[in-house]
Amino acid sequence: MVRLFVLVVLPAFIHANIGIPRIQSLEYSDLQIQEQRKETAENLHRIASGEMPSLRFRLYRLKKEDNFFTVMAKTMLDHDTLSTVNNLETLWSHSPGDEWIIPNARGIAIQGQPAEIARQYKVPLSAVFSMPGHPGFYFIPGGKLAVEQKGFLNLTAFIRPVSGKVTSRFGKRSDPFTHKEKFHKGIDIACEIGTPVVAAASGTVEFVGWKSGYGKTVIIDHGNGYKTLYGHLSSYSIERGSKVEQGKKIALSGNTGRSTGAHLHFEVRKGGTPQRPLFAEHGI
Repeated sequence: MVRLFVLVVLPAFIHANIGIPRIQSLEYSDLQIQEQRKETAENLHRIASGEMPSLRFRLYRLKKEDNFFTVMAKTMLDHDTLSTVNNLETLWSHSPGDEWIIPNARGIAIQGQPAEIARQYKVPLSAVFSMPGHPGFYFIPGGKLAVEQKGFLNLTAFIRPVSGKVTSRFGKRSDPFTHKEKFHKGIDIACEIGTPVVAAASGTVEFVGWKSGYGKTVIIDHGNGYKTLYGHLSSYSIERGSKVEQGKKIALSGNTGRSTGAHLHFEVRKGGTPQRPLFAEHGI
């Protein structure tokens, strides 16, 4: 089986896949789910034997009772396949009505040029399948995510960077200075000045210094497109370019920058876009 360690960066898919079969129900009485399961079982044997699978894609619209694990079980797919093909930030990032792509083989979806993908991951060009309706995105049967990538999807990648109560959540809120509605890019955790702040995940320190309204700030690059930001600090205990392990003390909380009181502003960014911070307890 081909094992790949790739950076998965997919855009939000907009389906315009006219003519692609649609699974109406995950019940085994549905003819499309019957065919999908049969084909998936056959392709598992083909991939295990080093043969090329006969690849097909289907669409399925999530129902209220569906979750990642029920879809995975009913389709005979796995964690890596469903999460990468459908651009999931976590295994809980879905809602009723979402339309998912359902392949008939296990593998991973990645972005790039077919020849480059084949060369980089040492697979034949014939093993790089285009994704229907999504130019530039390709599916490699048998591909697997690296352990650290699964951590982001499983919500085990980040720990809380400081102890304290969350006083402002991610999303729209009333700006404390202008009182106008504004998007809050992270979360605020109330804590006394001088409270130890730790790295939410292992990585490389990208930035240490003063950053506009954030005041004294640390940014850590965790790879796989993920970075975390720690703002309004009072002091630092690390340097730019240093490697830090998850849980290592990196700074002390403070009240610097555009702040109304002592707290830590914490952000998670994926590909430069702020994401709702999620921890092992599935949210905040």
